[in-house]
Amino acid sequence: MDSGNNTLFFKDIQNSLNATWPEFADADECDTPDCQILNRHFKCINKSGNGLKFIAQDEHMPHKHLGYEERIYQHGLIATRHGNWHDFFNAMVWMNFPQSKVAINSIHQQEIQRQKTPLRSHRRDMLTLFDECGVIVIANKSVHELIKKHQWNTLFVKHKNLWLQEKIKLITFGHALYEKYMTPYIGMTAKALLIETHQLAQETVDEHIANSILQNKYLMTKANLSPLPLLGIPNWHKNQDDVFYANRNYFR
Repeated sequence: MDSGNNTLFFKDIQNSLNATWPEFADADECDTPDCQILNRHFKCINKSGNGLKFIAQDEHMPHKHLGYEERIYQHGLIATRHGNWHDFFNAMVWMNFPQSKVAINSIHQQEIQRQKTPLRSHRRDMLTLFDECGVIVIANKSVHELIKKHQWNTLFVKHKNLWLQEKIKLITFGHALYEKYMTPYIGMTAKALLIETHQLAQETVDEHIANSILQNKYLMTKANLSPLPLLGIPNWHKNQDDVFYANRNYFR
């Protein structure tokens, strides 16, 4: 891939890609790694005791009668389309946040068994929203309050140095967001899970999120996720002037 691609404009994206697939920068736009390559360094056990692996989502895929989450939980098989960036980024998140992804899958399975209907429960909707469009914002409580109250000018302009000094730390989780980063646009908004710095004193981010999901502390209601207009983050857009931040259709 061309190193000038917008994906590489976002530091955490570049770091995640490099850690997952070092050859990314030299790859073709449609040349995502196949499952054999993805499985090479992926070691993870799910809550049913199955070792996980990526499998091609094609005519040979086993257990086609099962849904995506059920197939993962019951057989440890993560369906992945080759040449598909959405599915590659999902694999990347599995590699970077295995405990959180296992926890999400476990709750999906519990909800499927509890509901016994094809309709998604509210809890499953919340899990999916974070899984697709979530970011993690690690900062102090005062910063989180600015996000909750949509005080965008204070958050992004007045506190610009907090972002640049990484005293506000943002980590992208949602694999659909990674795909959007390839062609960013005004209006691109994440769902932010807010974690205070002191909460991570004895846990990694992955451990903390996984444990909190399994203990029914996170992703229970819409209040657990806050909208965050991503291109307002300092240096995430090339024209961050007063006119840009005055766009009330985006910063509302």
